[in-house]
Amino acid sequence: MSNRVSDQGVITKIDGNILTISIKTTDNCDGCGIKFLCSPKSGEDKIIKIENTIDGKVGDTVEVSEAANVLLILSLLQYGLPLIGFLSGIFISYNLEFGFKPIELFQFICGLLGLGIAGGISYLIFKWIARKPDKLYRISKF
Repeated sequence: MSNRVSDQGVITKIDGNILTISIKTTDNCDGCGIKFLCSPKSGEDKIIKIENTIDGKVGDTVEVSEAANVLLILSLLQYGLPLIGFLSGIFISYNLEFGFKPIELFQFICGLLGLGIAGGISYLIFKWIARKPDKLYRISKF
């Protein structure tokens, strides 16, 4: 039994080796870990562009599913990396002495700085991942 989200889609366009797949928005969109790639809006079809690894043709019905562990990886990037940045800012500031009183406030501010830096790095990683959807989706002929 798999808890991966999968949907049926129809190949609407082929541009070189890139398929454009149209998928109807369903209840599965709520539980999808990678919905930020297709940005589903209510009532509109989702459009996904992915490499043609199945020799698909326009009009073919395909099954699109999340790649293994994608939700775990994205959750670690979204929550784990900023947490590590926050804690790193606190622990690094613990050894710095600028004569700032109270020291706890200085540590908290450094933690927020670390959080911001790690959040920015996480954002850049998400933007990089969004340009490579073939690493996050798996397609197969239906």
